[in-house]
Amino acid sequence: MELVVDAEDGLAVWEFAEGSTLPGGNLAIERLGVGVRCETWLVWSPELWSPAVLKLARPHQVAHPRAVLTLRRETAALTGNLHPALPRILADGTGDPVPHIMIEYVDGPALDEEIDQNGALAAEQAAVLGAQLLPAVASLHRRGLAHLDLKPENVVLRDARPVLLDFGTARPIGSTQPAGHPVGTTGYVAPEQETCEPVSAAMDLYGLGMVLAEAVTGVPMAKGAEIPPSPLAPVIRQLLAERPDRRGTTAEVLVALAEVAGELRPWPQWLDRYAGDGSA
Repeated sequence: MELVVDAEDGLAVWEFAEGSTLPGGNLAIERLGVGVRCETWLVWSPELWSPAVLKLARPHQVAHPRAVLTLRRETAALTGNLHPALPRILADGTGDPVPHIMIEYVDGPALDEEIDQNGALAAEQAAVLGAQLLPAVASLHRRGLAHLDLKPENVVLRDARPVLLDFGTARPIGSTQPAGHPVGTTGYVAPEQETCEPVSAAMDLYGLGMVLAEAVTGVPMAKGAEIPPSPLAPVIRQLLAERPDRRGTTAEVLVALAEVAGELRPWPQWLDRYAGDGSA
């Protein structure tokens, strides 16, 4: 394996030729992205005879404990996961010389790419997307974790159904954020997340509101911008409330999204009464 310099930050990244062997015995196809501590590759798993996603520490981060911690946040969020809107973790190599993990490859465009190519979603379509995505987020919350980085870039559409990706920011609910260094992506995080308050499930509800706002407008929403009138606008305004306690519960939001979806609602109306019993 060779090293080259990333054009964005000037620091080293791995350079694998197509077909070369990566950590874990996987074969390189192409690099998908580069983060601060880790980079992501599309690989072929000879063992599974299937494509997969490999995340591994960047060369200068191999011995850094925070790179391993980032990868282990993903394993904590996904190990044992059964929800179809979350990917499966396939291998945990965080204890290897080059720390890495392997995750299910989700084939499809990211939501931001879909919006760029085909324009904004109709309110009913966005409501269905939210109603399919929120139960996946709620499944994390039941395990005591918050995702903290909901944005269209992290939502991939597999057969037109959303799958949430990138769990390197996931933190236990109630834990503290690093002072002065809020977790998540600027422009998508809740106000209390920006001020580094303790992690809460309500932060993900705000993130969902930002995703839906971008879905129905076609552009990233500036904080405090007016939501254009649509059947989904009241739900988005609720999710984007400044006060976390005014964003509603998961059950309330699920039912509201299903009502906006109308004939496209993803479950029968009689199931609404079960939305808050832990099955959603």
